[in-house]
Amino acid sequence: MPNLKTNPTPSRIDICGLDEMPERGARGFEVAMPDGEPLHIIVWRDGEDVRAFENKCPHLGLPLETFPDKFLSKDSRTLICSAHGARFNAEGDCTSGPCQGDALTRLDIRVVARDAKPRLVLEGSAGHS
Repeated sequence: MPNLKTNPTPSRIDICGLDEMPERGARGFEVAMPDGEPLHIIVWRDGEDVRAFENKCPHLGLPLETFPDKFLSKDSRTLICSAHGARFNAEGDCTSGPCQGDALTRLDIRVVARDAKPRLVLEGSAGHS
């Protein structure tokens, strides 16, 4: 089950500590948006590089993973939609599968210092409509 996080301010949503993310892995989260609607996201970390996407395949609108936090290919270089095998690169572009040419919705995630520890936060409205 994804973690439910609260929204401390409308423009900055706390996700987790950087140390809670594997150095080469992805996790799913459910965050509460200012409008009260949940937003399902994927946070993907590759060393110091962290990116986030809405967890919704552009083909059918389904979440990418069938099992919690199972998003990445074996080499950790692409996100894979478990429903139909579409693959997405680090920019969120679909490189193979039925939605080739489409892309995941990228979200603005940043590493910020809070209480001397790095934390991951979504900035702005996080692209949620």
